[in-house]
Amino acid sequence: MAETTHTSHNPAEEAVPTTKVKEWASAARVELGQWLRTATLASETRAAAEEVWKRLGALESALVNKTKSEAEARAAFVTWVHENDWNGGFTWYLEEKARVVAEARRLEAEQAIQRFIAKARTEAQKATRTKGGLGTVVAGLADLGTQQTFTGTSGAYPNLPGSGKHRVMEEILSKVGQGEDWTVDNCAEVDAMNQYLYAINARVLSDVQGKNLYFHAETWNWDKKVWQPRKACGNCDKWLKTIGARRV
Repeated sequence: MAETTHTSHNPAEEAVPTTKVKEWASAARVELGQWLRTATLASETRAAAEEVWKRLGALESALVNKTKSEAEARAAFVTWVHENDWNGGFTWYLEEKARVVAEARRLEAEQAIQRFIAKARTEAQKATRTKGGLGTVVAGLADLGTQQTFTGTSGAYPNLPGSGKHRVMEEILSKVGQGEDWTVDNCAEVDAMNQYLYAINARVLSDVQGKNLYFHAETWNWDKKVWQPRKACGNCDKWLKTIGARRV
């Protein structure tokens, strides 16, 4: 049986693009230089990474001065990495880049989540201009799970026809003892939650993903003549905690 020849993997072959090599080399050289100034590395790895940094500069220079074609310059760099980068300088650069990119994506995703959560506040504030009159409380609800928002108005739910009251909302309210002068079904949060339950086609309480729900309420300040944020009342505070929802 003939022997199978295995060739070692060359990370540069996949990492270096085949077009716009000069732009890639320039960006990679700048990145690597910045990371080398702050990273704590073993001496061998640092020396290898510094050599890669020099080779990136040579690659960029060859293309700026047009001493080699793009294909030739790329091939020379890829070959150099394969033959000389035994201490992993280029591999370290790729790993560091992957880490930085992953962290940037994580932050971007977190910021997107925070922007969406803020919609609970935005929707409530918008609703102050379109729902109810003075004395009315309005609530915004942002659902991270479905990326939907809902707005509710105080006094709406008690006056809904029976067919408009979701059975899961009724179940949630049945477990809340009245802690305010008004009934447990009178709040804007209840109205918004009822809409959410219909939107997700909830059948049982376990269908509710409370950790994804963020509420914000606004009420009219008679003294200052402005709308202002309102915390959950004693009734809503109980059922919001029961389902694990939060306020913003």
